[in-house]
Amino acid sequence: MVGSDPLRSKSKAAQPILKRQAVNERLGIIDLGSNSARMVVFQYQPHLAFTQIDDVKETVRLAHGIGDDNLLQQETITRAAETLTMFTALGKSLGLPRLIAVATSAVRDAANQPAFLAHIKETAGIDLRVLSGEEEAYYGYLGAVNSLSFSDGFIFDIGGGSMQLSLVRGRGLVRSISLPLGTIRLFERFLSTDRPSAEQLSRLESYLQEQLSTIEWFGCLGAMQLVGMGGTVRNLAKIDQEAQGYPLDKLHGYEIPIERVEEIAAQLALLSTQERQDIPGLSRDRADTILPGVILIRSLMRYSGCRSLLISGHGLREGLFYEQFLAGARPPLIADVRAFGIENLARRYECQRVHAAKVRDLSLQLFDQLQPLHGYGAWERELLAAAALIHDIGIAINYYDHHKHGLYLILNSFLPGYSHREIILIALLTRYHRKGTVKLGAFESVLSNDDEQRIARLSALLRIAEYLERGKSQVVQGLRCSIADGLVRVEVVSLGDATMEIWAANQKTRLFRKAYGYDINMI
Repeated sequence: MVGSDPLRSKSKAAQPILKRQAVNERLGIIDLGSNSARMVVFQYQPHLAFTQIDDVKETVRLAHGIGDDNLLQQETITRAAETLTMFTALGKSLGLPRLIAVATSAVRDAANQPAFLAHIKETAGIDLRVLSGEEEAYYGYLGAVNSLSFSDGFIFDIGGGSMQLSLVRGRGLVRSISLPLGTIRLFERFLSTDRPSAEQLSRLESYLQEQLSTIEWFGCLGAMQLVGMGGTVRNLAKIDQEAQGYPLDKLHGYEIPIERVEEIAAQLALLSTQERQDIPGLSRDRADTILPGVILIRSLMRYSGCRSLLISGHGLREGLFYEQFLAGARPPLIADVRAFGIENLARRYECQRVHAAKVRDLSLQLFDQLQPLHGYGAWERELLAAAALIHDIGIAINYYDHHKHGLYLILNSFLPGYSHREIILIALLTRYHRKGTVKLGAFESVLSNDDEQRIARLSALLRIAEYLERGKSQVVQGLRCSIADGLVRVEVVSLGDATMEIWAANQKTRLFRKAYGYDINMI
């Protein structure tokens, strides 16, 4: 079951955690939006594991030039047909058995929708499913709630033609609405000049306030999270990361306070379209529409009272995927996003199942019994357990220096549900599970002042547990710790000869002594 513990096993023999099972499903998903068309490809085992293996995007600007008659323009129709024909050719070359293709706001509202769909069918061979506003919001909700850890909040998805806004309570979708607040619509209606005037900006802000005031359920009360998705949101996050000198190349799970959104909006408003193209982090093809999009985001934050914005890299396309991946589940929700993320990563890189379970158990025994020394709680315990399950992930690259390879893989993989700080902590625990003195390096700016000590103390426990499982034979069954006179004495309970494990663990106590100020001895 998704979200269950992957390491509970009755098997007595060591076997790969994640013994390779043939990934027997591939799925391509095409999303024809008002601004761009995108195709993503997933490889997966239903309910067990998945990875994205391809992604291609083309700007089509389907909503460009639509007037009061709501007619898609011939130029954009041709561009969309050419793009979708290219996508279907890619699908054939990849041998995809299935393609799911959807269209959103621009096609949904088009007066010539039937003729457009027939043309796409004839030229690209695709049956486009036109999503309603409610369906578009639903799939965006699935994408976000299956990849982030939040229970209550608002999700918005800004496209070129519309914006979807949803209310989430207890991870369930309660309300949703689709509004004509897409970036292309707003740009062409309010900011069509190269450098907007104060009057144009004022009219835009008044219009947004008017639209948002009709949504009686939109307002941050208590612990409500504001989650944003879509190209405009990702570009805003990238601009902020570049300005902050952010050390991670990761947008999903990034959080921006309202103060920095205000700063970026003010900066963009002073620049022409050409000048915006030089802003680090901004995609050049969004230089014209980024301003109304960021002003919309600022309005959402101001109106709701939410003080920060959480970025979701998963949205509509991923929501469509989760519906297939979790087929049969009603609703298609991953039960525990964080636990599944660790399990999914371990499956991809074939960590050893029984060995990882034993290292986790021994680490947690040390953690629980030495709590008077470190003073940590449930949060640190969870991070230690997560790191233990994937501590050998780097062997997928090479055994030598696999602790360093593990750091790279964790930082550059999709690990849903964890904040960026938590991902760095897990990665650094993995980095120091074998040897080395803890150094934060470039990640110091993302971490808290006491995280260096936290990493040292937790990785010291992980390191000792790793060497108490040196033979990967599970000979060590349990530990009994006592603390007295500056010494931690660990009695090793074994089933068989644990001489090598005890010797190996006693060779790896230097980090523990430095982190805790206590000697430690395994007997």
